[in-house]
Amino acid sequence: MRVIALKSLLEERHLHAYSEFVAEYNRTAKELGVSRQAAPPTKAQYYRWLGGEIQNLPRGYHCAVLERMFPGWSAKELFGHPDTPHRGDLLTGVRPGIEPTDLAGLWVTSYVVDGLHHADLSQVDVTKGGVTATNYPPSPRLEERERGYANDIEAEVFGRHIIGKWRNVNDRYFYGSIHLAVLPGETSMDGFYTAVLTDTEVASERWRWARVESGSAAGVDLTTVKLAEPKKIFEMLRDRTRFDGPIPLAQVT
Repeated sequence: MRVIALKSLLEERHLHAYSEFVAEYNRTAKELGVSRQAAPPTKAQYYRWLGGEIQNLPRGYHCAVLERMFPGWSAKELFGHPDTPHRGDLLTGVRPGIEPTDLAGLWVTSYVVDGLHHADLSQVDVTKGGVTATNYPPSPRLEERERGYANDIEAEVFGRHIIGKWRNVNDRYFYGSIHLAVLPGETSMDGFYTAVLTDTEVASERWRWARVESGSAAGVDLTTVKLAEPKKIFEMLRDRTRFDGPIPLAQVT
């Protein structure tokens, strides 16, 4: 018997029991401001959902709450049968300690590569598998070079850690892994990247991220933005504490 995506996701987050589901449902409905209208499903309805015994999607408010509970998933997808597991088996039991939506937005990041400072602005978006990020536009900057490295990132949330992979889009040869810890307040992330240098060599360096103040970036055309000197940004992020708030865009441009 094929299991619907909703059941698999609830099991991953240890919300499969009806009482646990209802508590999370009510919390999410309150966030959406529909708690008075959106009563949770009855116990019988809930288990019909999980058993894939419904012909049509539930009422609209149910769908809205479920889509908020599982960012990146549509109600149709939640009640469908995924062709592949949503996550690998090994870390299935490691429940996210933060919501992926808490990470969405613009971040400034910096690291060292080949002894040179690199800096970029990365846009983090939520997907059904966790988060993705792209660091262009604006063009990333690399010390003493004409341009930096444009990368795509795919990652998942385990506890308060972001674990995933990245790939360079300039030449598609360079790729590697990323592992970041999300510090309290969700305004800083600190961790490491690994990178393929050659078929027999791996590099690893510290990678720091800081959230860009959303108001300072609102309405800004990032294609017209030029980042500040990479070393300046690197030192700014290096000297941050876990108590520092978001960085205004003007400080890194």
